[in-house]
Parts: sequence; C-alpha cells; structure tokens
Amino acid sequence: MINPGTYPSGRSVFSSFPGIAALLIIAVLLYTAVFSTVSILGFRNFGMSAFDIGIHAQAIWKLASGRGLFNTVRGLSIWGDHCWFVMLLYMPLYWLIPRVEALLVLQSFALAAGAFPLAAIILRRGGGRTAALLFALAWLLSPALQNMNLENFHPEVLAAPFLLWSVERADAGKWKGYWFAIVAALLCKEDVALTTFMLGFWVLFRNWRVGALTMLISLAWFFLCMKVFLPYFNDEGFFRFQGGYWFSSFWQHKFEFAYYWETFTQARVGMYAWKLGLPLLFLFLLNPLLAAASLPAFLVNVLSGNDYLISIEYHYNFQTLPVLFGASAISFCMVKQKTENKPVVSWGLVLGVLCASLWANQQWSYLPLKNVKERVSNQYSFFKESGADERFQQFVELMPADPDVPVSVSHNLLPNLANRNEVYMFPNPFKAQYWGIKGENLPPPDAIEMLLLDTNAIGSGNMGIFQRLIETGEYLLVKQEGAFMLARKAGKGAGTPIIDPMDMEPPPENIRLLVYLHDAAVQSLTPLWGKAADIDLSTTEMHIPLTAGRLNSVEGLDLGAHDNLRLFFSGAWDAQGKQQVVFRLQADDGCRLYIDGKLVIDYEGVHAFGQQVESPPMQLGPGRHVVMLDYFEWGGEAGVQVEWAPLGGQFQVLQAGQKLP
Repeated sequence: MINPGTYPSGRSVFSSFPGIAALLIIAVLLYTAVFSTVSILGFRNFGMSAFDIGIHAQAIWKLASGRGLFNTVRGLSIWGDHCWFVMLLYMPLYWLIPRVEALLVLQSFALAAGAFPLAAIILRRGGGRTAALLFALAWLLSPALQNMNLENFHPEVLAAPFLLWSVERADAGKWKGYWFAIVAALLCKEDVALTTFMLGFWVLFRNWRVGALTMLISLAWFFLCMKVFLPYFNDEGFFRFQGGYWFSSFWQHKFEFAYYWETFTQARVGMYAWKLGLPLLFLFLLNPLLAAASLPAFLVNVLSGNDYLISIEYHYNFQTLPVLFGASAISFCMVKQKTENKPVVSWGLVLGVLCASLWANQQWSYLPLKNVKERVSNQYSFFKESGADERFQQFVELMPADPDVPVSVSHNLLPNLANRNEVYMFPNPFKAQYWGIKGENLPPPDAIEMLLLDTNAIGSGNMGIFQRLIETGEYLLVKQEGAFMLARKAGKGAGTPIIDPMDMEPPPENIRLLVYLHDAAVQSLTPLWGKAADIDLSTTEMHIPLTAGRLNSVEGLDLGAHDNLRLFFSGAWDAQGKQQVVFRLQADDGCRLYIDGKLVIDYEGVHAFGQQVESPPMQLGPGRHVVMLDYFEWGGEAGVQVEWAPLGGQFQVLQAGQKLP
C-alpha cells in the first residue's frame, strides 16, 4: 500500500497511474463541455439573471478595465456585499476573453477539477485505481455540485476545488501546495475562514504547527473581513444580521434553546442533510474530525432561515460538499485497509457510492444524466428557432456603443449587457429595488439615457413605472418587437406624451380606429401605450372585411398595409339594462374584447377567421358602456368582426349608434 506523503517532492501521484490520469482528464473535459454548453445556452436564451451573474460579470469587467469597485447592479461596492477578493484571479481571463461565456466555462472546469484531488487521496492511500475513478465520477455526478454549477455564476464556488486540494495536500504532507490552496480558498468569501479554521483543527493531528497557524490565520482573516473590510466598503459591516435579511431570526433568538431545537428538527433540514449525505453513503461519519469542517457552512445555511440556503438546489454548498467528499475518500481507504482480507467490503462500498450517486443524480440534479442529450437539444433548438437572441442583438445595435453611457435594463437581459460601467437593473434608478443595503444613495434617474426591457419579465408594478415614463414623454419609444421595448431619454424637457389607447375617450357617435404599422412580424398583443398611432380615423362598424390584400375599413379607407398591423377600436353604446347580452368574435389573427375596461373575450394567437368565440352572458346596466377591441394581423388573410345579440337572439355586427337591450 502507498502511504500518504511517501511521494518525493515535485512528483505527482498520477505519474504512477497514467491510465487513471488520462481517464480523469477525459471525464473532467466531458463534464466541462456538457455543463459549459448548457450554461452558455441558458445564458444566451436569457435564462440567467442580474442577480447573481449580472452582479459578478459587471464587477469582474470593471476590475479588468480599471473602472473601480462600485457595482451598479447591486448598488454597493462589490466588496461591500461579500469579500469576493477571488475576483482578482478572474481578471486575467477577462483581459483575454471579456465575455460572460468565459466565466461559465471556467466555473464548469474548476468544479469538475475537484475530481483530481479526490482521486489523488484514494490513490495515495492505496484505495485502488477503480475506487479512485469511481469516487471521481461520484463527484462529477453529485447533484449538489451540478446544481451549483448551473445556478448562474458565482465567483466563490472556486473555493470548492481549492478546499479539496487543501485536504489532499495536507493528507500528503505537502505544505507549500496546502498553503496555496488555503489562501486561494480564503479569497473566495469571508465565511470560508470558518471552514479553514476547522480544517486547521484536523491538520493539528498531522502537523501541529501548520494546524495551529491555519486556525490562527483563519480567525484573523475572518475578523478582518467582518470588522475591517466589509465596514470599509459598505459603512455598516455584515448587514445580513439586520431585520429583513438572513440570520435576523438567529440574531434575535441566539440564546434560546427552543429556537435551536425548532430550527434543527425541521423536515427541510433533515431532507437537506439526507441529500448531502446519501450519495456518499454517509461514509464521512467514519472520519468525524475532518467531517466536522463541513459543519460551519452547514450551520450557517440552516441558521440563515432561508430556503435557498437550506437545500442542494443552489450554490451555497461550495464549502460543505468538498469537505464531505474528502472525508469520505479517506474513510473509504481506512475501511479498505482494515478489511484487506475481505475485499467484498471495499468493493461493496465503492459500488454503493457509485449507485447512490447515480440514483441521487436522477432524483435531485437539475441535469440528470439521462436528460443531458434532450436538454442540450431543446436549448439549442430554442436558441435557433425562437430568434430571441437575434432580436436582442438588433436592439443592442441601437443602444450607445460607449460602455460609460448609463442604461437601465430588465433583470433577464442585464447579464448580456454586463460589460457596461453604469448598467442598472430596472426599475433602478427610478425606484430602489434590490439596491444597496436599504435602498440608499440611489443615483438620479435623469442620468439614464436608454431603457431596454423585456416586458414579460418586469412585473406589473415595474411595467407601470415604464408606462409612466413613456406616457409623460420623459422617454420616447425607439423600437418595439414582441415583448422587447427600447426607449431613449427625450432630451431637454419632456417629449409629447403618448396616451394609452385604453385611456382614450371614445368619440360621441362613431367608432375610433387607431392603426399601428410595424416593420417586424407582429404575432401577439403587446402594449400599445408606448407608440403613437400611424393612422387615426373614424368608422361605423367594429369590423374589418376579410381580405388577402391590404386592409381597409368598412368604408373602404386604406389602413396602410396587408401584414403586421395592430388595430384598436373604441366606441360607446347606451344600454337599457333590461336583458343579458352576448358578444361574439371572429378574427384572423388575434384579438381581445373589453367592456368598460374589463377583458371579456381573449382570442389571442395566430389563427384563421372561421372559429366564433363568445363571451359569457352579461347584464349591462342602464347607461353608457365603452367597448374596445385590440387586434393584430400577422400575415396571410386578415379580418375581424365583433357581433352582439340579446341572450338567445340573433347576432348582428356591432355598429355605432345601436341601442343595447
């Protein structure tokens, strides 16, 4: 058996096992290729967010380009949020390839590379080639590892391979490599010091000087981060102890035994521990001294009180996972050594770990092994067929090329525009949202030159803010296609306000017909309030005759095109309130009918004219009622018709001046 630390200085354990090294390289590169591809496609399909990848991408770009530390996505100095000093190690990558995709590839490779120190531990301790390879595969199959890989991009996850290397180097007695790994891990985030402190306690029993120094340096670094660096960069320190943030419940009840009992006996905590331990068959419990190094991060996650942290679905296990795997690898080798005459035990354990990892991967990973091909294929097909990325690039071409011009962008589009000095997550800076510690020091809104929003992603409240900016004329709509909207500042003074058609008063007698012409394909009923009508006329019927040519009103007035139009009808009708009324639509393509501002028929989508869609019967009270129709024509034949009838009566086209029963 090869004992720990017996290899000469400068010689790798893998030099004696070149076959295993080659297989590991293949496995790591394959993992990197798959997870980089899935991550990049997710990014290019706008499946990532300003929180968190947008924060980190802008921070690294600003560091690499010498633009300072203030993060306009987060509203803080980047090191006032967390001590992510590891970002300095990412800078050379951005000097060469200043793209978010490069960060995603590096993240996948770094996490996969944890397979090497894990295999090295087993090879050095005589665990065998097969065990080394299968434990490495268990690492790559780990649902906790894969989920943290796919959850945006986080610079601190680089601590995971460094922590595994520190365990391997300490186990081998190679202290120069150990110190490099420890220092690199500490740079990743302030609370890594809690893990390295406990690792130092484990190292005490191998080299008491190194162990004691590790514990001392860890405490000193934690103190510097919490009491010096964080207060320096944000003026308050570790603000997550405050109300409204994580740990606020812990801070209030830290001396109450009942609080800890209730916290740790929750079902979600038990399930969290189960999902971490099952893939390793809880082998780490046979090495409690090293396994204890996983406790600080585990306890921090549980005591945070936050569902994100108490799970394996996010990136918060970047400290716990490598320690548990390192402890399990050493435990396996110890068992094998003690059961040399019973190889069935060690074989059973290593095969059990592999089977448990495969099962856990299928159950809990965002990308189970069986779904890899389908996931990649679906993401790529969506990327090619949706045209979203191509449309986005057309909008970007209309934005200022100068990265120092301030812009505000919806959260799902921001990561793709992170290489800008002042890019804000809308509604910032018009209204504080996820900004600073308490929304403080918001910059003046009039500095923003352009707004680029995916209106499907910003929510009704933020949509209202954007609508106000357009309607008041402070910003002018430059381009709209589907849910994407681009607006620029009107300049000195406000521009001409644009009124939402839904807010317009209908004419006293006829029906108002607004026509909006579009250069691009119109395949849905996107908001009309950001665009002035190209044609404004009156008509007598809520009806466009079916045609394959240019659209005309019932009076024969040309509506400007035969494809890609939006029409908006509005009129007022008097009702006697004596009988229920039913409305009916036929349309090619989609439309919506509103009575007194309430949606009564939603016939959205691209479809032919034939089908008739009815509203539920409704009792219109005595007096005036406003009827509005929002309609789009995409291509091919076109036409729309609104009819009404008393309940059980004959339908007739809705015309101006009719009396409703």
